[in-house]
Amino acid sequence: MILRTKITYLVTILLLILLSSCIKVETFPPEPVIKFKEFKVYPNSDSAAVVLTFQDGDGDIGLDVADTFAPYNSSSYFYYNAYLEYYELMNGVWVKGTADPNGNNFPTADTIVFKNRLPNITPIGQNKALKGEVILTLEPFYYNPVSNYSDSIKYKITIIDRALNISNTIETDVITH
Repeated sequence: MILRTKITYLVTILLLILLSSCIKVETFPPEPVIKFKEFKVYPNSDSAAVVLTFQDGDGDIGLDVADTFAPYNSSSYFYYNAYLEYYELMNGVWVKGTADPNGNNFPTADTIVFKNRLPNITPIGQNKALKGEVILTLEPFYYNPVSNYSDSIKYKITIIDRALNISNTIETDVITH
């Protein structure tokens, strides 16, 4: 009886080892890779959301609230880790949207960039590879309300991980309003 129990126990352990070795661990490059999924305008609002899918091999996406020292200090480019550059279709050409108060995208006016700090989502455990979705909210307006050219817009988007690896740059589809 004891021998039978030991054999059953041993067979069970061997089966578990064999099954666990069959589970394939996903691996990705250490740089974040993003893809545009969708653009959603919130009902009865001028706010919207951009939905991205992402993958990151070392799982170091996002920052903690306490990440405020170099290179993440507030005066650094890396204080934010998600950038959405705003573009407008002006006379058949895509141009960076600006904060020109006259609505004409005057070239020396400040360009419009939505900056975000994604929270730290590093997984616990040995496999740090991440794959998922990020929703970036654009508010109070997803377009430039004073522009004469905001009827057709798009965004170019980049994210940065904690190792300062910069993702590929993607574009949204053309957005009309």
